[in-house]
Amino acid sequence: IGAYGIANRVVFFFVMIVMGLNQGMQPIAGYNYGARQYDRVLRVLRLTLYGATLLSIFAFLVGEFAPRVVVRLFTNDEELIALAVTGMRLSFIMFPVVGFQMVATNFFQSLGMASKAIFLSLTRQLLFLLPGLLLLPRLFIHHTTWDGSWGVWCAIPLSDLLSAIVTALLLARQLRRFRAQTSLRQPA
Repeated sequence: IGAYGIANRVVFFFVMIVMGLNQGMQPIAGYNYGARQYDRVLRVLRLTLYGATLLSIFAFLVGEFAPRVVVRLFTNDEELIALAVTGMRLSFIMFPVVGFQMVATNFFQSLGMASKAIFLSLTRQLLFLLPGLLLLPRLFIHHTTWDGSWGVWCAIPLSDLLSAIVTALLLARQLRRFRAQTSLRQPA
């Protein structure tokens, strides 16, 4: 529990910064969407995605290459440090896609597409993570040499990956609609 708490606090630190980027994007995207300025909507989305992805990649690098340094900010207990370092490495393995997933989810909210935004918000923490937390520990216990805690740690990056895939599919569909609407508005 202590190792998860440490890893979760570090993840949350980076997630909060992405949330700030989302809050900056939201009024710009919403206003321009309402004005049917889809090129501006796409531009603010692109900039926010770049920023969030760069931050997520930085977080990944910290989580993979300097977890011991970060964990030592929280504790001096060597056993807890070892567990938290392993947990951070597993938690951060798919983190480069987390920024993308969060921005795209907020993007749908910005456009007033609440049902898509709610669905995408639920994919990461409820639809994929919760079943992973219930199933993966059992699979690890019965089908691998690792204990069930590995299943708990692996559920996090698996839910990140699956939710990013679902998000990418919905976002690609929406972007095709924007491009079609933008091309219809272009004078011949």
